Amino acid sequence: MSIFKRAWLYVARKRGKTILLFAILLIMATFVLTGLSIWKASEAAQLDLRQSLGGKFDIFVDWSNSPYVVRETVQDNEVDEETGKTTNSFLMYSTVQFTPEDIAAIKGVSGVKHCGARQDNLLPFEGISLFPGTVAMDAKYQGYTKALGVCGTEDDELFTTGTLTLAEGRHISADDTHVAIISRDLAERNELKIGDYLTAHSYSVEDQGYTGQEIRVQVIGLFAPNAVEQFGETVTTYDKIQNRVFVDLQTSREMDGGTINYGFSALHVSVDDPQDMAEVIADVKALPGIDWTAFTVEADNETYESAAAPLATLNELVFTLLVVIIAVSAIILALILTLWTKTRIHEIGVFLSVGIGKSAIIGQYLTEVMLVAVLAFGLSYFTSSAIAGQIGNHLLEQSMRTEPEDDEMVSAVAAAVDVGADTLIQKPLPTEDGIRVSVGLNNLVRLYLIGFAIIIVAVSASSVTVMRLKPREILSKMS
Repeated sequence: MSIFKRAWLYVARKRGKTILLFAILLIMATFVLTGLSIWKASEAAQLDLRQSLGGKFDIFVDWSNSPYVVRETVQDNEVDEETGKTTNSFLMYSTVQFTPEDIAAIKGVSGVKHCGARQDNLLPFEGISLFPGTVAMDAKYQGYTKALGVCGTEDDELFTTGTLTLAEGRHISADDTHVAIISRDLAERNELKIGDYLTAHSYSVEDQGYTGQEIRVQVIGLFAPNAVEQFGETVTTYDKIQNRVFVDLQTSREMDGGTINYGFSALHVSVDDPQDMAEVIADVKALPGIDWTAFTVEADNETYESAAAPLATLNELVFTLLVVIIAVSAIILALILTLWTKTRIHEIGVFLSVGIGKSAIIGQYLTEVMLVAVLAFGLSYFTSSAIAGQIGNHLLEQSMRTEPEDDEMVSAVAAAVDVGADTLIQKPLPTEDGIRVSVGLNNLVRLYLIGFAIIIVAVSASSVTVMRLKPREILSKMS
C-alpha cells in the first residue's frame, strides 16, 4: 500500500483528530496570510506615498563660504527721511551661477523628476490693470508685479505641484526669448489673448527704477490657478497669484538691467523616490562642469519621513507578529503531533515488523498533515479576506498613535507646496483613509510555502522522540 493511500485512510478514519488538526492549521494559516497581506499592503502604501509626495532638495549659492560671492556698496550714508538714521546699501551676488546647460545636466541624472529655477523681478508693465491685494503699499509699487524669469515653466514648482495649470497655449522653453505666460484671469481683465504683447522697461541704475530700454514680450500661454488666497488672508498686489508673469531667462536678464544675474542662484530639484534622495544628490554632485565650491545642497525630506513613519512602524510590527506567529505555530503543531505520535507506537511497531522503514513512516505522517493543510490553507483565503482589512487599519491607527503628535506630523496629513503668499495646494495621501488590504494569490502561494515549511519542521521534531527508538524498544513499550 502506498504512503498516500495509508495517509488518506488514517485521515478519514480518525475524524476527531483530523477536525482538530484542520482547525489548528486554519487558525495558523489565517493569521499568517493576514500578516502577509497587511505587509504587502503596507509596502504598496509606502510606494504610493513616495510617488505622491516625492522628495526635493534645493541647491543654492553658499553665501557664507563661497569664494565667488561679491559684496558691493551701492549707496553710502543714505538718510532715512522718517527716522533720520544713516544706512548703507549693499549689493551681494555670486559670479558663479547655474546656467540652462547645468539645469539640463541635472535633469538628466537618474532619479531626478524636475529641476526648476527662477529669477524674480518686481516691476510694472505698461497699461496692465492688476488685481488689488489686501495689504496697503507705497503708491510707487501699486502697479508692480512679479516677473518670474525661468529656464522653462514646465519644470517650475508652481506647475509641477498643480498649484498652476497651463490652460491655453504652451509652456516657456529654454530656447524662447521675449515670451511670457500670464494668468487667464489677468488676460480677461485686460482683454488680452495669446499672441498679444506686454511692454516693460529695463532697470535704470541712474534713475533707480524701471525706466530703461523698452522690452516687449509676447504672450504664448495662459495659466489657471487651482486655488487663490482665502477670504481674510493678507496678500500684496504683486504677490497675488493672478498677477504673476512668467518670462524667459533672456527677458529676465534684460529687465534686471545688468549682467550680474546671468543665470540662477538657486535650483529646486524634485526626485521620483524620496528613498533615493542621498544617491541622487551624490550623482548630481558628481556632474562635471559645476563648481561645487560655490554652492550648497539642502535636502527637504521631512514631509515624507513624517508621513511614512506610521507605515514603517506598521511594517516592523507586522514582521514581528509574523515571526511570532510562525514560531508559535511551529511549536504548538510540534507539541500536538508529538503527543499523537506517542499514541501510535503500536502502529509504528507493526509497520516496522512488516518491513516499512522509518523514513516511509515519517513520510506518511507528513502526508497526513499535508492533506489537511491543503484544504485548511485554501479556506484561509476567505477567512483572512474577512478580517485582514480591519486588522490592518487597526494596526495602522496604533502605529500612528505611537508617533509624536507634533506640527510636522500634523502637516504630513497632506502634501503641500508653499508658494509664498499664495494658497497651499494640498494632495490627500494614500494613507489618509487607511490602507487597502487585499489577500492576493501571490500571498496565498507564500502561505503554502511557509505553511509546508512549518509542517515539515513540526513533523520532523515530533517524530524524533519515537523514530530514534530501536524496534526492540518499541516492542517493549507496546507490551
